[in-house]
Amino acid sequence: MFKGLFDFKNYHISIRWIVLLPIVIYTIIGVMALSSTSSYISFFSSTFYKQILWALIGISIFTLVQYVRIQFIYDYAYIFYILILFLLCITFLSPVIEGSQRWIILGEIYFQPSELGKIVYIIGLSRLFNDYRIKNKFSLFFIFLIFISTVPPLIIFKQPDLGTAIIYLSLILPILYWSDFDIKLILLMIFPFISMVASSSIIFYYVWMIFVLFYLFIINKPIIFKVFHFTINLLTSIITPYAWTNILENHQRNRIISFIDPFSDPMGNGYQVIQSMITIGSGGFWGKGLGEGTQTHLKFLPVRDTDFIISVVSEEMCFFTISIILLSLIWFVYWVVDFAQRIENNFTSTLLIGLCSMIFMHIIINMGMISGLLPVTGLPVPFISYGGSFFLTCSIGVGLINNIINNHI
Repeated sequence: MFKGLFDFKNYHISIRWIVLLPIVIYTIIGVMALSSTSSYISFFSSTFYKQILWALIGISIFTLVQYVRIQFIYDYAYIFYILILFLLCITFLSPVIEGSQRWIILGEIYFQPSELGKIVYIIGLSRLFNDYRIKNKFSLFFIFLIFISTVPPLIIFKQPDLGTAIIYLSLILPILYWSDFDIKLILLMIFPFISMVASSSIIFYYVWMIFVLFYLFIINKPIIFKVFHFTINLLTSIITPYAWTNILENHQRNRIISFIDPFSDPMGNGYQVIQSMITIGSGGFWGKGLGEGTQTHLKFLPVRDTDFIISVVSEEMCFFTISIILLSLIWFVYWVVDFAQRIENNFTSTLLIGLCSMIFMHIIINMGMISGLLPVTGLPVPFISYGGSFFLTCSIGVGLINNIINNHI
């Protein structure tokens, strides 16, 4: 099956620093932050040392990915998609670890399919939506495509892993948009999520449903299309209260409540985000200096090596460093989109956008999470947070981006 995966003769390595410089910056910032958070641990046991090892492995994987044939990825996209669905289902046969079933356990090896699955998911959607383009018309097949797209995140949500499920779902819209799907359809896909939120307030609910009716009235679509989408929004708003009580786990409900008002449970579910905001404010504009963060080293801030590593960066390495992270992200997205526009092959171009969106959504959602603007969902930051499997997944993603830019423009 994997014969023809690599092409060491015709493919070549050329580092596009204009795209990869932000990744190098993120890795350096991450290693520096981890050197601070793990300073009280022996060197060879520290996350600082382990992250350096993962970075070296990541460089090796990045190099190998430069020789991957994109045509091979296209040819086997559906097989990979089915395979990752199978692996995600297999996790439910594994023992519960820290309240979830996210891993496939093979002796001493713990493999989390949902991490590598992000790349496979992007590849699968890029081919799916480009093989079956449906423009400016209502189609039951379009609904089928969306259903196929939501199966992996629904499985991951059930593990439960809300943060990763959100990342999967967030990738659908940019890939759809880049695949030339009707923008009206894409907007209507967002409406049910707003209807979920609207169901929490009777006034908001009525105002929102009136807007949905108005929007459906002014767009030029068949009546069956309009009835279908209004029914979906209506059912979503009705089912949401039931789902809140009977489907969501306690910790998921508590996270949402803590997001709305973290001070309602300052020593429980609101503790993480409160301490994160204190840590960010503690550093001020100039920061306290590497290794000098009081919130970090007095261990008020939880999971500081992974989900809340940006809070550590803010406290110790100043607001300017946070600005560099955000500006680097804008730079990265700008150039990837620019290159994607130059590629004539629809699949390859969409694949670039999907991989770029994965990096973008991780950073934006994490920053919203640590600042209290979004619920705490347990999402790491690419190349900055500690984590081997996630670092390698991002290395594969960025490696494919560099590969495509080198060999397909």
